[in-house]
Amino acid sequence: MDSQNSSPEQEKEGEQQPSALPILSDDDSQDTPDNAPPLPSPSQHEEETRSTLATEPFQAVLKVLADLERDDPKSAFPAARLVGLYRSLWESCVSKHIDGQKLQQGNQILKEASINLSKERDSLQLHHEKQLVRLRFFGQALESSRERLISLLDDWNYPFRPNLTGLTDVAREEYEVAYSGLPCSILTTNTTSGDAVQGE
Repeated sequence: MDSQNSSPEQEKEGEQQPSALPILSDDDSQDTPDNAPPLPSPSQHEEETRSTLATEPFQAVLKVLADLERDDPKSAFPAARLVGLYRSLWESCVSKHIDGQKLQQGNQILKEASINLSKERDSLQLHHEKQLVRLRFFGQALESSRERLISLLDDWNYPFRPNLTGLTDVAREEYEVAYSGLPCSILTTNTTSGDAVQGE
């Protein structure tokens, strides 16, 4: 009964009431991080810089040419041609300037790499020299240990053999030749008798 008694104006007001839920537009859905514009590549950034440097100084001149073309078209043509020649010359200068900067950056990188390699080479050379000094020291220590070991073995094998350390090489060879064919008992007897004579 209430629905039948409602007027057409009330029905229109009910249809025009907005909903409580917000409606997302297409622009809002595109503001996500996934749809962010990609960063410009180095080559693209270089081209933009080159274009900016080439065109920015002529913005005021182009405005003057536009006004001149509107006021005096006959004079605007030769002026525009002259400006075009200067602009092409300026663009070539800008291009060479950018290429020169790139070359300087490359040379700086190579210079730093060369310095690092030189430092590494000097460090390796110093390490090599230290290793040589250590090897020389170990070699001397090994030679000294070998001589001591040989001396101990000689004393152990020939306990009654006199010490030949203080003798010259010629005297040592004569002694070794003289006693090389004698048995150990004779050497013992000679040594004992010599000690007895010294005791008397």
